[in-house]
Amino acid sequence: MADDLSGERLKIVILTSHVFLRGYRKASIHFVARKWAEQGHKVHFVTIGHSWLTRLKDRPRFNALSKVQANRFETVEPNLDAGAYLPPLHAFSSNNRVLNRVNEVAFRVYGSYLPDFARKAVATADLVVIESGSALSFFNYVRKLNPRARTLYFCRDLLRSVGAAPILQKMQEEAIPRFDVICVPSQRLGALLPTGGRIRVIPQGVDTALFDRRYASPYKPGSRNAISVGNMLFDQLAVDQMVAAAPEMTFHIFGATWRGAPSPNIVVYGERDFESIVPYIRHADIGLAPYRLTADEVYLAESSLKLSQYSYCRLPILLPDLIPFKRANGIPYRLDGETGWRQKIDAALAMPRLPEFSEGILTWGDVAKQTLRAAFDQA
Repeated sequence: MADDLSGERLKIVILTSHVFLRGYRKASIHFVARKWAEQGHKVHFVTIGHSWLTRLKDRPRFNALSKVQANRFETVEPNLDAGAYLPPLHAFSSNNRVLNRVNEVAFRVYGSYLPDFARKAVATADLVVIESGSALSFFNYVRKLNPRARTLYFCRDLLRSVGAAPILQKMQEEAIPRFDVICVPSQRLGALLPTGGRIRVIPQGVDTALFDRRYASPYKPGSRNAISVGNMLFDQLAVDQMVAAAPEMTFHIFGATWRGAPSPNIVVYGERDFESIVPYIRHADIGLAPYRLTADEVYLAESSLKLSQYSYCRLPILLPDLIPFKRANGIPYRLDGETGWRQKIDAALAMPRLPEFSEGILTWGDVAKQTLRAAFDQA
């Protein structure tokens, strides 16, 4: 297939544990899927990793999926259909050693079947995208259903960092040499993956059209506000220390679960639709990236959506010094034992919002096109 795919209308299937539902957080896979659909490709977004067990853990999510996408597709946008495979049970990762031994079999059984709505989409696809996580268990089944389709591993996380079951890490090692391409947002993440894969580094993007709209500030006039978006590796202790150092500020926490009663100057919003969060980012004084991470997880500096979003909005960013963030709007703090929180916060509040903070950030349209080219590039 030619390198320039602008004239092709491809059939693309995405297998992911994310849901495409209004009111739930958006990850990079959502933005790329939407852009492929806008660019004229037919996209089927298949949610896996859920079952009737989900009702016990997250009843609203289960009910929302059951209502409109249970084992069938719903058209959510032109050229974009979303559906969820909802069996009675599903395999899932656990820290329990006994359960992980059961998972050796459970994930292979789970990944050996898809219901009719998803099976038909996979069988006729030109490209099947498998996201890191439970979707890896379907790789062999996908290849069996449609050996002619190109396969792309959309890898956004180091599996051991997100607590994936050992069997999924083993499946990843087995599958990586067999994928047509592995797309990662970070050179560091690519280097940490098992060897043998055809790695392509494509940075994260920003929905520039969304961020460029005019929004009224959601904050109280004259107030100073810091924002944290996302729950991965969330360091509540660091945020607590920031809050104590700046009692006059309000700290807005989206996505992360807060343990215990928050201080009066903390507002915890839970999981929100991304579009509703944008005005909070646009009008914030400081962006927070409170990661509790290890040396193996510094790839988050290159793969973090919020770092790109904060930078596009020219926010100063407080983040751990372990992250090698190269933009000038980063203000690093010690991951352990930071004592100068007030000075860090004051430096952030005094920082001018310079145009160079946002230079070179890709749009999601750019990311979608580059990812597709990587999938069909024979080089």
